[in-house]
Amino acid sequence: MDLGKYIKGDKTIWLIAVALSGFSLLLVYSSTAGISWRSPSAEPLYYLLKQLVFLVAGFVLMYICSRTPYTLFMSLAPVGYFGALALMVAMLCIGRSHNQAVRSLGFFQPAELCKLALILYIARQVTLKQEHIKDFRKGFVPIALPVIAMCFFIFLSNFSTAAILCLTCFTLMFIGRTRLRYLLATVASLAALVGLALCLTKVVADAVSAKEKSREKPTGVLMACNKVISMTRLKTMYSRLDDRFGDEHAVVATSGAFEQSDFAHMAIASSGVFGKGPGNSKMRYYLPEAYSDFIFAIVIEEYGLVVAVLVLLAYLILMFRVGVMTRKSARFFPAILAIGIVTQIVLQALVNMCVATGLAPVTGQNLPLISQGGSSIIVTCIMFGMLLSMSRSQEKEEEEIMIND
Repeated sequence: MDLGKYIKGDKTIWLIAVALSGFSLLLVYSSTAGISWRSPSAEPLYYLLKQLVFLVAGFVLMYICSRTPYTLFMSLAPVGYFGALALMVAMLCIGRSHNQAVRSLGFFQPAELCKLALILYIARQVTLKQEHIKDFRKGFVPIALPVIAMCFFIFLSNFSTAAILCLTCFTLMFIGRTRLRYLLATVASLAALVGLALCLTKVVADAVSAKEKSREKPTGVLMACNKVISMTRLKTMYSRLDDRFGDEHAVVATSGAFEQSDFAHMAIASSGVFGKGPGNSKMRYYLPEAYSDFIFAIVIEEYGLVVAVLVLLAYLILMFRVGVMTRKSARFFPAILAIGIVTQIVLQALVNMCVATGLAPVTGQNLPLISQGGSSIIVTCIMFGMLLSMSRSQEKEEEEIMIND
């Protein structure tokens, strides 16, 4: 059977998707052994089958997207953006809490959909606003405001996701010829606001702590500020930054954050060049998020430095292939969309790796197509499908040119 008739698009991108997904099954089965150890009633095969179901569903959607004309993605961008924004607001109102943050609506995480929806919408806006892209009022504001609005709601539950997504969108705007001074001024303003919010968090936390020590209840403005801060991730952000950059004897407010990074470092330190072998991880029994946030530490512990480098290369090769594709593209929208998608995937992967190796504070970012997850796998597969759709269209155009010549 000639698979080439059915599998269209860049074969390297297909190979990367299949390789990462297959590797994911091995890692999830191994890393979830820690859950079974802590809870004997948990069945290890349950997590493997769950991951397999999500991957199969994801690949079905990837194949459908790869056969869909990219022009349809552009048409659906506004609906996707406002739909994702509505889901994000609904999640903050009635969503389920996980790890001291509201991150899911039922079994779905709207923030994952927001990544795709916002990148798609901004790629469309940058394309349509090319005539006025350097104008602040007509070009910059209509593109920047949707980014800030979406990232603000994501920020309330997950700062790192909001930061990565905002950086991705600003990268698209820069490549789309938006004036650099507008972007720098916006980034500086947002950074100043976050810094001010963190300072306020410390002041309020110290004041509340002093009240509690004197057995008094916070009242008035202090109570209101503490309530607002408690609805966000500011306390978690501050405690993690303080744990990493502050006094080494400071109390870690986020339970388990320091222990997780500690166990991850021990997993890496004991790995060696070729690792301990598949299924032989020791730290999986102690890492609470070994199957998601810290799965790269399990990669290094079980498979060693060589395979860890290969995983990193897979994401970098994906970025290279998309770069080749966009360089050949004769149309602006598919090129800018492909850049946005690959930037988001690679940045998220690099952040996950930096957290596992101790180069960045704990963030909660998973490793695309490798970490256990439902929403993340589905959305990442759709992103891969869009990349394949654009490469398929490019191949078809090149074939037509060769026939005409």
